[in-house]
This record gives sequence, C-alpha cells and structure tokens, in this order.
Amino acid sequence: MTDPAPHTNVLDYRTSIDHLDSSFLSLLAERVRVIEKIIYIKKRDNIDLDRSEARKEDMRKLIEISSHVQLGVDFLRTLLDLVFRDALQYQPAKTATGLEQVCKTLQLDDLRVTLKNLDWSICLILAERFSTVKRIGQCKRELNIPPLDRQRWRVVLESKMEKAKSLGINVQLVKDIFNTIHQVALMLETNAEQIN
Repeated sequence: MTDPAPHTNVLDYRTSIDHLDSSFLSLLAERVRVIEKIIYIKKRDNIDLDRSEARKEDMRKLIEISSHVQLGVDFLRTLLDLVFRDALQYQPAKTATGLEQVCKTLQLDDLRVTLKNLDWSICLILAERFSTVKRIGQCKRELNIPPLDRQRWRVVLESKMEKAKSLGINVQLVKDIFNTIHQVALMLETNAEQIN
C-alpha cells in the first residue's frame, strides 16, 4: 500500500491539530477555573498572590521536563508568563457565593497538584502539536507550499478566539498564546527540511 499524497497528509495533520487545539483550550479553561479558586482562597486568607515557592519549584521542574518532550524552554516560559499575568487580572464576580461554597473544603496544596497536572497535560498536547507541525512542514516542502498562509492563519486564530469565548477564557490571552504557538510552528515548518 502506498503512502497518501502529501496534500492528503496535510489535511489529515491539520485535522489532528484542530483536535489537539480543542483539547488544549479545554485544559486551559479548566486551568482558569482552578486558578480562580486559588486566587479566591488566597485573597480570602490574605495570602500574597505571587507564586509560592512550591509553585515556582513545580514550574522549574516543568520547564526542565519540557526539553525531554521537545517543547522549547523559552516558548514554555512565555506561555506560563502569559497565563500568570492573565490570572493576576482575575476579579471575582460581585456575588461569589458559589465560589465561596466550592472553596470551603478546598486546600491550596490540592489545587496546586491539580494545576501541576494540568500544566503537564498541556505540555504533552503542545509537544504532540509541534510534532504534527513538523510533519506538515515536510509535506508542504514536498508540495513546494510556503509555511505561512496569512488568510488561513486569520481564520484559524478567529476560530480559536471564538472557542475561547465559548469556554469563558480571556480571548486576548488565547490570541496571545496562539500567536506564540504560531511563531514556533512557522519556525518548525520553515526548518522542516532538517527533520527526518
């Protein structure tokens, strides 16, 4: 059996990326919900909103591990900084009774573990996404298609922003994250000839 034509592969890989992006956004939405709880508890208990030493250690480990899944350290730092800056802007609704009820039994350490697990899952999804992007780059190279299609990127970005809105995630945050992801993807597609 012969391999499918490169253009068929590109379409198949794009579908994979759409699924990975959907998973990424769902995990990001869950991460936002966990962060809301952490911030609510910290404000309620007058705890500094800066990252705790334990959280900083979790992030250091995550950044170290990111190189093992071929996820760029600088990229991950940028991503984590974007998400952290967004979290600091969180303002609870005027009536946070529901959150108050939910947070009565929650512990910051438990939420931190959940956050660590979400971050790790996000890293794995992004690593798979970038692996798929490399394959797209190889196919595009075979077809002599340039890595950047500005019109397609606008459509893709708008769809990610719409999905973010439907999930209750800060749309500007998602735009910034996907622009950062896209920069890495373009670099990977451009350098596809160096990939086996």
